[in-house]
Amino acid sequence: MASPGSDAGRHLQLHQPHTEPAPEAAFREAQKWIEAVTGRCFGEKDFRGGLENGILLCELLSSIKPGLVKKINRLPTPIAGLVSVLFWIQTSVLFQLFDQL
Repeated sequence: MASPGSDAGRHLQLHQPHTEPAPEAAFREAQKWIEAVTGRCFGEKDFRGGLENGILLCELLSSIKPGLVKKINRLPTPIAGLVSVLFWIQTSVLFQLFDQL
């Protein structure tokens, strides 16, 4: 057993997990794709800000599968945004859109 003052433990190399590249590049690529598919622009908002109310996500669904979204709730309330985002998630899973992208 090594004494507290020995350097036995100093030669151990800690394996640091590889850090993944910053997500900004992926966000930019996804944003360009969403803008190309929907014909809509994020404007001055960042990726999260442009999607948080769910409107653009519903427009994306409508562009991918026309007629799927009957009505988009455009009210500027947190609940309306949450409903739109939940609808997008449920529909994406139901139609396995993630596998097709």
